[in-house]
Order: sequence, then structure tokens, then C-alpha cells
Amino acid sequence: MPKKQANNPIEEEKLSELEAEVMTSESDEATAEPNQDEEAEKALFVEEQTDTNEVMPAEVAAIHEETPTKKEKGETKTAKKANTKTKAKARGAKYIESHKQVEPGKQYTLDEAIELVKKTSYSKFDGGVELHFRLTNKKTKGSTESSKGVFHLPHGTGKERKIIILDEAKIEEIAKTKKIDFDIALASPELMPKVAKIAKILGPKGKMPDPKSGTVTTDPKKTIEEINSGKAEYRIDSTNNIHQLIGRVSWDSKKLAENTKAALGSFTKSRILAAYLTASMSPSVTLDLSFLK
Repeated sequence: MPKKQANNPIEEEKLSELEAEVMTSESDEATAEPNQDEEAEKALFVEEQTDTNEVMPAEVAAIHEETPTKKEKGETKTAKKANTKTKAKARGAKYIESHKQVEPGKQYTLDEAIELVKKTSYSKFDGGVELHFRLTNKKTKGSTESSKGVFHLPHGTGKERKIIILDEAKIEEIAKTKKIDFDIALASPELMPKVAKIAKILGPKGKMPDPKSGTVTTDPKKTIEEINSGKAEYRIDSTNNIHQLIGRVSWDSKKLAENTKAALGSFTKSRILAAYLTASMSPSVTLDLSFLK
């Protein structure tokens, strides 16, 4: 019988033993009882299947189990990711306690929602207050609406942002280091062909200058003043959601209400499906949108 190639010395020794047993059985074939013939056939079958994932002796199977297949490795990684996601969903005691104060299914008036968000915020720092809302898939007839734009918040966002004006030297630095040490980048229209060199670096981070967001400008000084006075760029994500910082927990409720109205007022009431307010560390509160016109 031709000898099969084994994967390693240990497996080769085991296969040799199996072959010896088969050869012994074949030599006694003429006088063997029917049950002995069956045993010989089983041994031969085992030897032929050694290189597959089918039935094999325990000691040979153990050798194969030491080196998982690519498929098995992939399944293991998938299982680990699933476990990680499950763990990520676990909520802390502070969140659970805060969430008890929010009535399930209730839509709160704007004033009620702001007060509840401030009350249920459990961060030790002055957390941000965020507005999250979802738009319908259908745009207004004849609308030229883009996936990005700007909000003009009367009281700003409460977050200091580093703004830079791109020039050729800064473009070369970013292209070389791929380092982004700013929040907003401005550029003049004539510089944009050169800015394209770093588009793949800035684009994924949402830092690419864009005429629609007002960051491509001939008057950068004026643009910086507008940004600092409350001009905030927004993006509609792939699921039609917008996420916008509208202030801090310590702010006066009136300021938070005015910023919320300014952001939601950028769209028609029929365009907004649902809206929520939340703090950096707090449960979300559903808004009653009846105050919108």
C-alpha cells in the first residue's frame, strides 16, 4: 500500500501504525471471520480519511486540532467580537439609576426635556448637551439639500475649536506626517487644487474645506468670527441622523432651548421624524416636536 504524506513526524508515526494494522488484517483475510473483515475495512477507511475533517482516531484528531484552520480562526474572531459587543451593552449603576427618572415612551416638552437632561447628567465634569434627530428619507420637492450644511446657533456650542488657515507649507506637513491637530481647516478657492493632495487624509475626519460648509472662503477672518459666534457645521449620516452639540449642562436652560430651536428650525417640521436630547453622560430624552412650526 502506498504510504501517505503526513503533516508532521508525530502524525507520520501514527499513520504508520495504522498501515501496519491494515497490512496485518489483509494477510489474514483468507481465514478471517466476518467481523474481522469489517475491522480491516474500518482501519483502511480511517487511513484514507486521515487528511480530511471526517472520522479519524482520537490521537490523530488531536494533532489536527493543534493547528486551527483559517475558517476556525475566523469563527473564533467572530465569536470574540460578539462577546465584546455584548459586554459593551452593559450599563453602569449610575446610568441605570438616572434612566429610572425618564418615563419610557413619553415625549417631553422642550423645557421639560432640558431640565430632565440636566437632572439626570451624572458626569463629574461639565458635560455637553447634545441634540440628536432623524430626518425622513424624502426631501422637499425641488430641494437641493446637501448631506452637509451649517447651523447658526445663537449661543455657540460651548466648545473651543482650533481653526487654521491652510497654506502650501501646512499642506505639505499634513501630507508628510498625516497629523491633524485642528478642528476646522479653512482654505481659499485658488488653493483648493493643492488641498486635493491631502483630501484622503482630511476627508474621512470631516476636516476637508468645503464651500457648502463655508470653510472655502476669500475672507478667512470673517469666517473665523462667524464660527466663534455660533456657526456650526453638520453632516447627515448614512441613516439620516444628525448629531449636534448645543451647549453645556451648566448653561442657562433658555440658551439651550434657543440653540435647540435654531438647529431644528433649519428643517421643515415634516422633514423631522424624531429628536432627542442627552448629556455626555445621561440617558436620552425624547422631544415632543409640537413646538416646531
